[in-house]
Amino acid sequence: MNIKIVSGSTRIGRNSHRVALALNRKINDLGFKSTIVDLSEIELPAFEERLSFLTEKPERLVEISSELLSSTAYIFVTPEYNGGISASLKNFIDTFGRLEFAGKPIAVASVSTGALGGIRAAMSLQQLILAIQAYSQPQMLTVGDVEEQLNSEGEIINPSFEKKIDSFVDSFLGFAKRFN
Repeated sequence: MNIKIVSGSTRIGRNSHRVALALNRKINDLGFKSTIVDLSEIELPAFEERLSFLTEKPERLVEISSELLSSTAYIFVTPEYNGGISASLKNFIDTFGRLEFAGKPIAVASVSTGALGGIRAAMSLQQLILAIQAYSQPQMLTVGDVEEQLNSEGEIINPSFEKKIDSFVDSFLGFAKRFN
């Protein structure tokens, strides 16, 4: 499998990237290939049109599209901003859309500094995944009080969180294998 973990925040001091780092480490430690697509490094332009509809396609976006098309599964990681997903992740999904994601398994991880772990963002992201004709894994990873679970390098600092992330990764890998 070729798994892409989309780190969906570009915010300074973002906490959700901790989860992307931890997931990447876990999946690679299990012998699977995963890489992080870090939206803070891509610098996508504000959405004007889906890439597939542009007459002049920016070379960098074509390269990213090619990377995405080679992926067999995704995990979208988002903070919860005002009850929804990050604008940068929405922009990313809208820019690439169905061509890159349709028919592929996608899992959701949401993050907050509060106790609920971004559940409202996670639920709306699952609906968005269905809209791009992808398959949303039913089990979500909601990470509340993220600064108490993971350090800035994505290393687990709360031993009880280890079980939660292991369960999510195991479920995701089983779900994704069904599509390959």
